[in-house]
Amino acid sequence: MLHNVYLIHQYTGICLIHRKYGRIEFNQDLVSGFLTALKDFSVEFSKGSGELKVIDMQVFYLLLVFKEGVLITAAADKNDDAKITHKALTDIIDKFIAKYGDQIENWSGDVRIFRDFDQIIDKILENGKLAEIQLKLPILKIFKKDFQKSQKQIAKKGLMLSDEDLRQVRDQKPEWTAKRLPKQVITQGFVNKKEYKIAHLADGFHTIGEIAEEGGRPESEIQKIMKSLDDLGLISFIDIK
Repeated sequence: MLHNVYLIHQYTGICLIHRKYGRIEFNQDLVSGFLTALKDFSVEFSKGSGELKVIDMQVFYLLLVFKEGVLITAAADKNDDAKITHKALTDIIDKFIAKYGDQIENWSGDVRIFRDFDQIIDKILENGKLAEIQLKLPILKIFKKDFQKSQKQIAKKGLMLSDEDLRQVRDQKPEWTAKRLPKQVITQGFVNKKEYKIAHLADGFHTIGEIAEEGGRPESEIQKIMKSLDDLGLISFIDIK
């Protein structure tokens, strides 16, 4: 989900348009000033060419595009596709400049003239859902039965696991994750000690990126380990909407 989208005037730092689709909240004036200052630094590298800048805010990303005197940024979940978002944000700037380019040059500061553009942004971004991709979380099969049992208990209350739940349990471990694979998988050469340790971070609540962060390994390495564990039939994947 793209939670908030800001279209900001390059020279004044004024927020021209703000669209809110999700839960993440910002102070609009503060974020405009912050992003404009950041733009002044980043434009040295991007030269206003429309390149994508990504800032990791721990629980979400800020995706920024500078082009044609306009800064556009979106606060996006980590499972949103950055390439899709980049294309959409660039498209928004292009359409905005095509419609208001002449007015921006001699702009008086009245943001009301841009109101009609809200609907164009909503359509391009599909009300914030454009770049959503299904999240797949790895889970050791020795954990899965207890995991499914916990989800059935949640379902009885008419609820379901979501990406918001994942943020809330990021630093928590369910009791059943204390289980361990038999050490024979190491002695028999199926996995090494490093892979054995990483395997137990696959608890059904953490993404591969988060496992990489906790395990202190590159994400590409974790992906290879998860594939190896999958080939051995030791893990499966849970789809999170």
